[in-house]
This record gives sequence, structure tokens and C-alpha cells, in this order.
Amino acid sequence: MCGKFRYGILISIFVISCVLIAGCSDQVPADTIPITTTSASDVKYVAGDIIAKSASPAEKMLYVIINYEKGTDKYERAWIYKNSDGSWGYRINTRTDLSDRVIVEKLYPVKIDHITVSAIPIVTSTSIPSTVSTTFSTNAPIILGISPTTGGIGAIVGVTIYGDDFRSGATVKLMRAGSYGYYATGVSVPSSTKIECTFFFSKSEKGIYDLIVTNTDGQSDIKAGAFTISDSPPVISGVSPHQGALNETISLTINGKNFREGVKVTLTKNSTEIVCNRPLSTDSTKIRCTLDLGVSYGAQVGDWNLTVLNIDSQQKGTWNQKFQITSST
Repeated sequence: MCGKFRYGILISIFVISCVLIAGCSDQVPADTIPITTTSASDVKYVAGDIIAKSASPAEKMLYVIINYEKGTDKYERAWIYKNSDGSWGYRINTRTDLSDRVIVEKLYPVKIDHITVSAIPIVTSTSIPSTVSTTFSTNAPIILGISPTTGGIGAIVGVTIYGDDFRSGATVKLMRAGSYGYYATGVSVPSSTKIECTFFFSKSEKGIYDLIVTNTDGQSDIKAGAFTISDSPPVISGVSPHQGALNETISLTINGKNFREGVKVTLTKNSTEIVCNRPLSTDSTKIRCTLDLGVSYGAQVGDWNLTVLNIDSQQKGTWNQKFQITSST
């Protein structure tokens, strides 16, 4: 009897201990652990934000953010229009475009409203209520930059213009006082933030030019001093001799055109550069200099690029063949 009583006491103690341990445990079931998420702190807008250049925009159409793509750091955006009561709004098609986040936030620094993207109706021209005007203003183009920023007389230069609100059919022109200006050809507008085109400076005048982009609705933007037309780059038609032996010093003659009085002639191979001594441009078509192919100057056997630089304009031309350094033996 006493043995059974002691056995019962032991079981009671064990049960009470288990209850106490379970009650004091600080573990939380896995399915109750809160999951935290983080977002890029430098992203200014979210889907549904309607953005503008100023706090009191006069436009009847503005951009609405559709989405932000973290992988490309671009906003997907679309045009949104005002209702007849002045509220925003509706879209007239499903067209969207992608634009760099930095550009969007710089050009459109103000959030003026927010709307649920899924709630924005698509209103076609046949279903727009008669109380709503179908004539809308568009934003003028904005030029942020151009690349490259220089070109030589007689050269054909392909350029890319960056900005916003560019429209298909836009024209591009370089203009300065006293000049007729130069229109670009082959103008392509792959997106509202980029224009690609070509200038042919066949009979151009040297100087600094303003860049003008004009949309088909007549609105335009101008970037002052955006492009410089300078002297034509040097063109190398022949080199004599076209090779030299290691550790040899040779007199080099370079034929071509557009050579200036102050020139620099170099041989380059990877990161090594050999400068031709005492270059003299006797006229715009010929240069003479002394080339030291000593190992102490970095010379080594192989094919080298030969380049002429007009120092005053910083225009350069590279021979379309190679100068060869051979073994001294």
C-alpha cells in the first residue's frame, strides 16, 4: 500500500513539472513568428501616385505610376486624364512606358494625388462622355543631355539625347546666332526619355551650338551650349616606313589630312605608349617625327596602333592599319 502511494506521488510530481516547463517556455510556434519586409528607402513613388512638375499643375493629363521595377530601377508609368469634375481620372489606352527612376523623380518631384491603379478605367474615344473634352494638352519636351557633345567639320556623328516627354515625329536641330542651323536626320524616338539621330557636318561652322527638340504639337525645349562643332579630326592615309626593328631609331613620315600645327604622334599597345619625338606638321597633309623603338621606352615586338592628335582641338585619328615592331635580330 505504501509502495503504491509513493508511486502515485512520483507521477503527480512528474505531471506538475511538465506543466510548469511548458508554461515557462519562451518559444513561440513557428507559424506565429512575424515576417518583416523591407523596401528601397530611395524609391519616392508607389503604384497609383500621380506626379507633376509643380504643386499646381495646369495640365489635363499627367503621369500615374503603374509599377516600380526594382531589378531595372525603372518606373512603369502611363498618362491619366482629368474627369469633367476636375478629379483624376481615367486612361484612354493601355499604353505604358518605362523610365529611369532618377529621371522621373528629378523631372516630376511633386506627388499631387493617389489613386488605386486597378480602379482606373480605360475610356476609349467612342465611350468618352459628351461632357468630357477630348482635346488634351501635352507636356513640352525636356532635354537633360546629349552624347557625344562634340563633332568635327566633315564628320558624320550619331548622337543620343536624354530627357523626357519626347514624342514620335520630333525634330532635332543645332542652332546658334548667325547660323542657319543643322537638322538631324534619321531621328528615332524609342521611348519618351530618349532620342537617337545623326548629324552630318559637311559644311559646318566651328562654334558652340544650342540643341532644340520640337514635338509634333509645336512645343519645344532648348539646351544652351549643348554641342560643339570643332575642326575635323586628323585622317591618316599612310605611314612610311610602316615597321621598325626593336631598339632602332627611325624617321617617320605620316601622310593624310586635317593635321594641325601642334600634333602628338603615339604608338600604343595595350597600356604601353611610345611618343614620337619632335613631330612637325609641314602642312595639313604631312607629319615628320623621330621614333625611338628602344626597350627602355617600352617597345616590344608586335603590332601597334598609330594615332595622331591635334592638340588644340583634341581631335584624334588612328591609322586603320598597324605599325609593326620586329625583332632587332
